[in-house]
Parts: sequence; C-alpha cells; structure tokens
Amino acid sequence: MDIPLYNDIYLDFRSKLLGPVFSTDEIFALMSRHLPLLAQSTHIGLVHCSFYAPVSQFAPNGISGDFTAYHDKKNLPTIPATPDFSETMTTGEQGSFTFQAHPIEGHSFTEQERKFVQLLSWDFFILTGRARLMGNTRKVAISDGMTGAYNQAGIFAFTQQFIRENLKDYTAFFINLKNFKYINKSMGNQMGDLALRTFVKQILLFLDKTELIARLGGDNFFVLTKKNRQKEFIDKFKITELNLSQGPKPVDVRIQTRIGVYPIEENVIVGDALNNASTAMMAARVIKNRDVVFFTKEMQIQSIHQREISSEFHNALRNRELVVFYQPKIDLADKHINGAEALARWVRHKTIVPPMDFIPVLEREGSICELDFYVFETACNDIHEWIKAGIEPVRISSNFSKLHLRNEDFADRILGILHKYELDGKYIEVELTEVSDFDDTVAMKKFIDIMRQNDIGVAIDDFGTGYSTLNVLKDYNISVVKIDKSLLNNIGKANSHDEVILRNVVKMARELSKDVIAEGVESQEQADYLKGINCRSAQGFLFDKPLVRDDFQKRLTGEVVY
Repeated sequence: MDIPLYNDIYLDFRSKLLGPVFSTDEIFALMSRHLPLLAQSTHIGLVHCSFYAPVSQFAPNGISGDFTAYHDKKNLPTIPATPDFSETMTTGEQGSFTFQAHPIEGHSFTEQERKFVQLLSWDFFILTGRARLMGNTRKVAISDGMTGAYNQAGIFAFTQQFIRENLKDYTAFFINLKNFKYINKSMGNQMGDLALRTFVKQILLFLDKTELIARLGGDNFFVLTKKNRQKEFIDKFKITELNLSQGPKPVDVRIQTRIGVYPIEENVIVGDALNNASTAMMAARVIKNRDVVFFTKEMQIQSIHQREISSEFHNALRNRELVVFYQPKIDLADKHINGAEALARWVRHKTIVPPMDFIPVLEREGSICELDFYVFETACNDIHEWIKAGIEPVRISSNFSKLHLRNEDFADRILGILHKYELDGKYIEVELTEVSDFDDTVAMKKFIDIMRQNDIGVAIDDFGTGYSTLNVLKDYNISVVKIDKSLLNNIGKANSHDEVILRNVVKMARELSKDVIAEGVESQEQADYLKGINCRSAQGFLFDKPLVRDDFQKRLTGEVVY
C-alpha cells in the first residue's frame, strides 16, 4: 500500500503536536495519544524511543529515559529483540535521541512505508527537541538563572499550575539575609553567589513539589509552604548553617534571616500575599531584637500610607509643598542665636505632615537624598537673600543621610551649590546622620576633609546613640558634636548615669577642640545643667520650635530675642 508522505491523517497527527508543549513528558503523552490511527494506516506495530541529555544549567542531574509511544499488542504480540527500523540522532548539547519502529507481525515495510517511518523518526526527534526548548525558554522566563529558584513571574506561573484555589492552605514568607553584605565583602562575590545557591538548595530539600521558593533579587526570597509546616520552616531557617565547598578548603557560614510571615487568608491572591509578607519583613527591619514578624492589618494600613508618601513625594517637590523651617541654636552663655538647623516640613492638604511620617519612608527607598539637597539648596538661597538684604546670617546646618557618602560627587555637589549662591563656607554646616555604622571609612574621611578645607562645618548627629560614635570622634576631623536628646532625659533624676556620661562627653569633645551642642532641650533644668558642664550651645522647644523663614528672620534681625 502506497502512503503519501503528507496525507490527511499525518497532517492531523502533526498538528496536534505543535501546540505549546513544555516538557518531554508532555510531548511523549501527546505522541502516544495521537499515534495509533497513523500507525495502523502504515502497518506499524511498535514505536519505541530512548533519549539522553547531559548535565546542564537546565538539567542539573542530566536527563535519560525511554518510552513506548505505540504497541499494537494484537498484531505484534511479542516485542522483537531487534527492531526493523532504528536511528540515533545527536542533539546540539551532545545528547542523543533513538527512534525504533517495527511492523506488525507478518508484514515488511514497503519502501514508501519505510520513508514514512523515517519521516516520523525525524519528526519525533524535532518535536521532542522543540518541547525541551520551549520548556527551557519558559524556565528562563520564570526562574532565577543564578540560584535556580523561581523569579517573580515564576511565582504566578507556579501557583496557577500547582496551587490554584488552595492558596488559603499556605503560609507566605518574605526572607531577607541579614549578614549577606558581610559575606560578599569579606569572602568575595563568588562565595556570596555560592552561599545564595546553597541556601536555596537547603530550602528546596525542605519543600515538597507543591511548595515554592523564589528569589526576588539580591538577598531577598519568597517562600510558600503549607500552613501545617509553618513553624517547622521558621525554626529551621531563621538561622541556617551552610557549608560552602569551593576550592580546597570548605568554609562554614552562618546565615541569619529576617522573616516576614503571612498565613494566607481566604480570597487573597498570591500578589497580595507577597506584599503582606514583605510588609511584615520590613517591620522586622525596624523592630529591634525580632527577626520573625507576623503580618497584621495595622501594618497594611501603614504600608498603604507609606506607598502614598512615596508616590506623592516627587510631586510635592515640584509643587514646593516641602517647606524649609529653621530651628534656632542658642548660645547658653548670653542667650543669643548662634546658628540654626534647616528642617523639612511637608504641607499636605493644608496640614503639616509630621517628619516621622515621611522621613523614614524616604530613607528606606533612598529618596531622602533628593530631599536633603532640596533643603540644602533652599537654605543656601535664603542665606544669599539675607546677605543681599543686609541681614547677617548665622551658620545654618543641613542634614545629609549617610547614603550620600556612597556618591563620589557628593562633596562637589555641595561646593557647586555654594558657588551658585556665592556663599562662603562659614555660613554652612553639614550634619551627617546615622554614620556610626557607616563602613566606608575612606569615603567618609575624604568627604569630611574636603568640607573642612572649604571652611564648612561638619557635625555628627545623634552623638551618643551608636556604639562606635567614639571612633567617629577619634578618627574624623569633625567640628561639631551634636548630643542626642536621649542623654538629657534623666538629668536631675537620682542615680542617673546619663549626667556622668554627658559631662565626660562634653569634656572630651572640648579637649579635642570640637564644639558641642545639645538638641531637644525642653526644660530650664536641662539648660542650666548643660551650661554648668561647659556645653556651649543648645536647641530645643525651651527656646524655639522650628520656624518658617519669615519668623526666623525676625530672630536674625533682633526683633525677637531670648
């Protein structure tokens, strides 16, 4: 019987294999399902395939196997030891695919049937390769190439395929590796990458096939486990011991994690579960001594507020809703104004937004750097205008986050703004915030030295609150020590050690030729004590709250005195 190579039966068979197929298992199942009619029309009694793929990024353990696509047991009761047709083809990755076929009992393939079997062999090879290629392409799209975990797109693909409406039976975890920056810095990026891969492998060993780990970038991960394994997962992975084998000597590393936990509720989609777990993890960053934090509705309300702040901030800058206030600094000896601190206030919907409602949000996302320069340039413009009007300014301090110190042009930007407004450095003080744990000592020293060379004052904010603030005083050429208000709270109280600390900090700073100012002074008792220990300056509500420009100007002109 002559068989046209492209008859309707064959075309129908082939069309059913050309849809979206993403694995060898899927394509083999389709072949087995749709091959019988085609096999019967060509007297095929048996089709058997075997395949092999070496170890690769897409097949970490390699792939091998065999399957029988078709067996007509009625017309070929016994599988022959040697098939009538056999062909082995090599893949581009040096794998192999073998196609074997045998006619029904008592029949020999005609020349036309053999050509047809040959064509079928090539198609099986091509379609199997296509399925693997489509699977690998999808894997790239939904996986993190470095660790093998899913990526964010993979989270949605996985839940649709394996979890669907059962998401309420799972707990979502957002994980951040606490000390990972140290591993990268001390051991190098290659060991850091190995640590991430090993961490993922440990979690994968814990998870079953319907549970998930995804890498969201950097050292952040998202995990879904069944609720009945929630406690076990937390206990196992809040601290993880890793053995990193690279080179002749294995290295043991301890990974500490922050974990945001959200037991998923009814009618919650996976995107919201991710956001809620992330919100809980961010709370863990803020709450000291708690690395595992469960999501609450209050966190959700706060998170929505923070997103509003973040999204509206740049519009607020453009619309000049952010207003610079000035809080006077007072010489405790003669009660004259001897400086001021420039502070940002957000006037939103005719209401002043408290700084603690927006400053921490901007610090977390890095937008604080834009705000810092906005305040600084506004202050420089005001100083310029006062000088033009014949009003002698005092030195104005402007806050700068430690994030600026990572920018090589930080000092140049400050000097450029001073040049723009034709200001002498004596009118400016740079107040560095939260630098006690800043790790790039070279960059910090270089910046401070440039400021001092240009007669710009440099103050360290919140002195006394960081464990390494004494090193800051010892190692850097700062001009002003700003004592944190927390050291003033117990002045006058019995058995207070704060007075001893405060007295010696002031004494040490003055012996090192540093000016000292205390912030947050709210009582006369605090002011008298500070004056008695030779602390020269103070700022706080005892003297003045932060003032709008025009009210502060009245202090400069002497219209209001203390």
